[in-house]
Amino acid sequence: MLTDYLHISDRGPKLLQAVAATGFFLLFPGYLFYHQFVAMDLIPPFAAGLFGYVSLGTLAVFLALLPLNPDLLKQIARNRYALWVLVFLSYTLAWTLAHYFLLDGDYITKAALQSLETVIFWSCLFLIGLILPVEAKALRWSFSACFLAVLCFLLYFFISTGETMYHAQRLYGNTTDVSTYQGYARSVLVTLLLLLAVFNSFRCRAFFILGGVFVLYLLISRSDFYAFLALSAVLCIASGMTQRKYLLLLLLLCLEVFILAGPDIAPRFDAYVESVSRQEEAAAGAPATDELSTSAESAQTPPGGSPAQKAVQTPIPDNPAAQEPARAPVPGQAGTGSAPDKTAALPRLSRIFEVLDISSSKSWAGRLALQRIAIDQIAENPLLGKFGGHVITEDTGKFAKGHTGRYAHNALSAWVTYGLAGFLLYVSLALFAFLVPARQVIMKQRNEPLWVLAFIVNFVCLLLILVSKPVYWPLPALGWGILAQALTNPATGRT
Repeated sequence: MLTDYLHISDRGPKLLQAVAATGFFLLFPGYLFYHQFVAMDLIPPFAAGLFGYVSLGTLAVFLALLPLNPDLLKQIARNRYALWVLVFLSYTLAWTLAHYFLLDGDYITKAALQSLETVIFWSCLFLIGLILPVEAKALRWSFSACFLAVLCFLLYFFISTGETMYHAQRLYGNTTDVSTYQGYARSVLVTLLLLLAVFNSFRCRAFFILGGVFVLYLLISRSDFYAFLALSAVLCIASGMTQRKYLLLLLLLCLEVFILAGPDIAPRFDAYVESVSRQEEAAAGAPATDELSTSAESAQTPPGGSPAQKAVQTPIPDNPAAQEPARAPVPGQAGTGSAPDKTAALPRLSRIFEVLDISSSKSWAGRLALQRIAIDQIAENPLLGKFGGHVITEDTGKFAKGHTGRYAHNALSAWVTYGLAGFLLYVSLALFAFLVPARQVIMKQRNEPLWVLAFIVNFVCLLLILVSKPVYWPLPALGWGILAQALTNPATGRT
C-alpha cells in the first residue's frame, strides 16, 4: 500500500497533494478543534467559523496551481466521471447567477448567496477528493490522534457528568461563535470514514467502529449517527463473508447500541409489561375498580405517552449554519385533565433514540411538512422548480424573514433549487459514485484504501441525501472527487 502511495506521489504534483491534505485536515478534525477551543475561550473566534474561509482559500490555491500541472489536467479531461461533475458544477453556478441577475427579491438574493456558497464548497471538496494522498502517513496518524483525543475527552465528560448529550453551544453558552452539533458530528464522521479506509486490520476497525458509535451518540446528530451505524453494519456483513470475526464485531455493535438505548427502552418495556399484566387480570374477571380502569386506559396509550405528554423538539436543518434546537419540555408537566397515566411519568426519549417513537416527534412532523411544501412547488413547475422557494419571505412566529433553512431534508431540495435537470444530475452523480466502488469493494473484494474510502464515503452520502440531508450539504462532492481519483489512478483503477 505504501508503494501505491509512492507511485501516486511520483505521478502527481506534491504541492497540490500537500494543499489537499492540509485543507482536508482543517475542514474536518481541524474545524472541530477550532470550535471547541473557541467554546472554551482558549482562542478568539476568527475566519468566520473557519469552514467557509478555508474552503474558499483552498479552492483559490487549487485554481492557481492547476494550470501549472498540465498532466493532471489531461488526466481530468480523460476522466468522464470528473467531466460530468464539472458539468454539474458549471450548471449550478450558471443557474444561480441567472436567477440572481434576472429576478428581483430579497429571497432570491438570499437563495443565490446560499447556492453560490454551496458551489464553492462542492468545488473545493471535489478537488480535495481528486488529489488527496489517501495513504499519506501524516494524514493517517494526525486523524488517528484527533479521534483518540475526541474519544478520551467525551469519555471523561460522560463519566464525570453522567450526561449523554454533548452540545458545546449549550454547555458553554456561546451560540454565535461556536458550531452547532451538526458541525461537530460532521467532522467526526469524516474522520472516522478516512480511518476505516486506511486501517484495514480487524482490531483497528473494531476500535474505530465501537468508539465512533459512542462519540456520535454523545454528539446527538441523528443522521450522522445512523448513517455511521448503517455503514458499520454493512462493513461487518461484507467482511464477514471471508472473516467470521467481523460477525462477532457486528454482535458487539448491536450490544453497544442496546446498552446506549437502555435508559430509553427499559422504563417503556416495564410500563408495557405492567399494562399487559393489568389487562390480563381485568380480562380474568378482576373487579373493575377505578385503578384498573385507569391502568387499562394507560395500556391503550402508546409507550411514548399521549401527544400532549410526549417530548417534542423543534425541527433543525442539517447544515453547517443551522440553528440550535430548542430544549424540549419534560413529559408529564402538561396536564390533560384526566386521571394520571403511568406512561406520562416516563423519562423523555434521548434525541438519538427519539426514532423509537418517531410518529410523535415534532422534528419529524416538521420535516414531513417541509417535504410536502417542496412537492407542491415541484408540482407547480416540474421542469424549473422554484429557486429560492425554501426561503422565508415574511416574518413568522418562529423564523425571521430571509431564513434559509426551511428546505426539504432530502434530494427533493435539489429539484426545487436547480430544476429537473439539476436534480437528475445530482442524484445520478451520487448513485454512480456509490455503485462503482460498491462493485469493487463488495463483489470483487478489493481492499485498497482509495476504493474503500470511495465506497464508504459515497454510501453515507447517498443514504443521507435520500433521507436527511438537503442539496446544500457539501460532503457528496468529496465522494465524487475520491471516486474520480480512483478511476484516474491506474494503480487502483477499475478492472
